[in-house]
Amino acid sequence: MNAYIKKIALFSKDGEMREVSLDDGLNIITGDSKTGKSALIEIVDYCLFSSRSTIPVGKITDFATLFCIIIKISNKYLVIARPHWDSKDHSKAYFSFEVNDSFLSPFTFKYFSNKLPKSIKSDVQPEVEQHLGLAVLDQRENNYGNSKKATMRSFVSLLFQHQNLIANKHSLFYRFDDYRKREDVIKEMPILLGWVNSEYTDLKRQLEVKEQELKKELRLQESMKLKKTDLIEKLRVPIKQYYNAIGYILEDNLSFLELKRVAKNLPEVPKTAEEDSDIKNQISSLKKKRSEYSNELSEVNSLIEQINDNNSEAYSYSNMLSRIVLTNDFPESKDNIECPVCHHKVSEVEETIKTIKTSRENLISELKNVGKYKNDSSEHINQLIEKRDLCKKNIKLISAEITNLEKVTQSVIKEQSLRETLMFLRGRIEVTLEQILDAPTLAQSPIDIQELKIEIDQLKDKLKGYDLKAKIESANTFINNRMTEISRKLDFEEELQSGEMRFDLTTFDFYYLYKGKPIRLSEMGSGANWLACHLSLFLSLLHFICKEKESCIPSFLFIDQPSQVYFPKVTKVISNDNQEEDDGESYDENIKQVKNIFKVILEEILIIKKQYGFSPQIVVMEHADEPEFYQYVKERWANNGKKLI
Repeated sequence: MNAYIKKIALFSKDGEMREVSLDDGLNIITGDSKTGKSALIEIVDYCLFSSRSTIPVGKITDFATLFCIIIKISNKYLVIARPHWDSKDHSKAYFSFEVNDSFLSPFTFKYFSNKLPKSIKSDVQPEVEQHLGLAVLDQRENNYGNSKKATMRSFVSLLFQHQNLIANKHSLFYRFDDYRKREDVIKEMPILLGWVNSEYTDLKRQLEVKEQELKKELRLQESMKLKKTDLIEKLRVPIKQYYNAIGYILEDNLSFLELKRVAKNLPEVPKTAEEDSDIKNQISSLKKKRSEYSNELSEVNSLIEQINDNNSEAYSYSNMLSRIVLTNDFPESKDNIECPVCHHKVSEVEETIKTIKTSRENLISELKNVGKYKNDSSEHINQLIEKRDLCKKNIKLISAEITNLEKVTQSVIKEQSLRETLMFLRGRIEVTLEQILDAPTLAQSPIDIQELKIEIDQLKDKLKGYDLKAKIESANTFINNRMTEISRKLDFEEELQSGEMRFDLTTFDFYYLYKGKPIRLSEMGSGANWLACHLSLFLSLLHFICKEKESCIPSFLFIDQPSQVYFPKVTKVISNDNQEEDDGESYDENIKQVKNIFKVILEEILIIKKQYGFSPQIVVMEHADEPEFYQYVKERWANNGKKLI
């Protein structure tokens, strides 16, 4: 989009104005440190509706009560002014658009006298976005459950290269330290570039809703399966108790259908139920079975404990061997052994010491070998733990069954007839069966999974019609080629010149492909390389934005102090006139590289103008002030002279 900053203005409460007028093409703001150059980026960002103010606190914020930018889009002008952050109206802004430049002669504080600030979120920002052509509503919900739309705040990361960012090896984009903002930029790029319309975003929203609905339904059905398993177990237990009470045996591992058939056709309670009952024998059998599981559980716990103890002892033994080896490490004496009285050499003692030394070395060698031996018992431990858990589960189930049977026995003891108890069990079985039959089944679900999958496939097919993948691949190829070409003009490491720069719009990942291996920015050395990567990427992105006719992204770029790589401690304006005598060849080479930066920027602007009929705007805040580029200097500030404030 052919859109750039025409003017940056600051107004005091008395109406006094400080301004910076800019044009398309290359604009240089040069001067000493602490004259307000870097603050221009923060002022523009604030006027582009940043949710917070990063304008440097001090002289600027003390002076200004209103910050203003004027954006020129083709033949119209957007005037955006925002009150000081400390003002009660900081969430509001003034906005108007003009169809010619007559309002600029003169442009004063009185321009806003008959205007009222409006809410940024609900009024001003949406209107500015409409003028930029960004009116695609995204009905999808954000992380906070609110509907959101593609916003102009997503493209500011492409407009600014701050002083602490332009040669940063760890970060390329402004605001990308916030993961959510990074994701917003990536997701909204197709909209910002004008590749998709409201129909696309609506299809995308429908697809996300359908996919979420499918996941929810699949989870629900899985939950229903688990719930039905629990109900089947609730049915099986009372049937088994009923059968046991009347002396019948219920087969194990009956299917759900078989259990339902048994529940519907229970044997009648015999008239001589008390005589036919075998409850006591059943309880005795279950207790015996529980005892077997308890013994097995005890054995398993004992084995687990023994293995853990052995592992602990082995570790302690290994440490003890290591300490023995270390404590026996003493230097060998090179002196001959002699009698302290007559100084006669004692060869017998020497031979004995050598024998002891050899034995000691062999022992230490064996101890070291023993210390290295380890046995991994984790697999065996895991098997035992699984077996232990199974025993606990079986004990719990059997205990519950015993408890239920004992309740039946207690009822009989309390002179309640067994017949009545069995009738109670029949009633319990019938109620459980009704619960199962009344529970919603997979077939009763109002959502047809197969139909949902078909709808999802149809939406995906429609989205494929936008051919977004091909557009992204084409864009990546264009940006990669431009980056590589630009980098070869800059001070980029010669050894790496044979490689290629790579950038992916779907992830915003950047790397340098060298001999088939990707090299990340953080893996490169030299500030000159980092600077070359940043400049190559952002000039290429600016070129691509200008190339896309339907793009909603303004065609301007602010770069703050790219020369810092070559002159990191400069506080005064750099030029050949103030060259220090002892700098010699190093100074000349650095000046040459700084000049080359401006030359490369200017060349890219001219290429874009030749191809697309307009010049993008690149604003460089810089200490350097070289005669070759005087015609592009818009402001020249000094600590003891003119400056922003």
